[in-house]
Parts: sequence; structure tokens; C-alpha cells
Amino acid sequence: MSSQIEILDSAKESIKCCLKIGDTDFDSLVLLAKLGRPVSSEEMASAMNLSKTTVENSLKKLLDLDLIERQKANDESRRIGRPKYLYVTTKDLLIKIREKLNVCADTIKNSFLTSA
Repeated sequence: MSSQIEILDSAKESIKCCLKIGDTDFDSLVLLAKLGRPVSSEEMASAMNLSKTTVENSLKKLLDLDLIERQKANDESRRIGRPKYLYVTTKDLLIKIREKLNVCADTIKNSFLTSA
């Protein structure tokens, strides 16, 4: 059985096209899947050598697509200011992506059939 990362990598271009996400968005998703644990945007930015804002924009897209989840960090030292969040892939990530790809494929087929 292929690993989750291998499946994501093999379908990279289809996922990017159908989900309307870019390279950074896809790379953020793969990094979260590789790490397999809740991660802060700061940690991801450091690992990807990108700005925190760039990573957070990608995380927002992935949240909107319901591919990742956001959890409040249990950081007792941060009682003042904005809460810190951690991000993790959904437990049924591949199922959700497969469903979204199927909808995309159906849309493409139907548009082709109606224009032919």
C-alpha cells in the first residue's frame, strides 16, 4: 500500500488544478502530512524557508478546503495577545481529496459533453 505522501506526490498536478491551489499551498499540505502532528505556522515557515505570512495564507486556503484543522495551542505563557494556533491534516485527508477530484472530473466531463 502506498504511503499518504506518495499518493499526494503522484497526484500533485491534479490536486493543484482541481483544488485551485499553488505550489506553496500543496507543499504546506505535504509538510503537514509528513510531520503527522500539530505544527505552528512559525515552525512551518522555518522548515519551508518562507515567511510566516506566506505560510498562513496557504494554511487559510487549506482550512477553507477542509483539508486541515486548526487547534488552539495549550501555551500557558501566552495569556495576553492573540492565541497561538497549531495545524494538522484531517484524519480522512485522502478521502476528502479523492471526493474533490471526483467532483472536478465530473465537472470536466459534463462541460465537455455539453459543448460537444
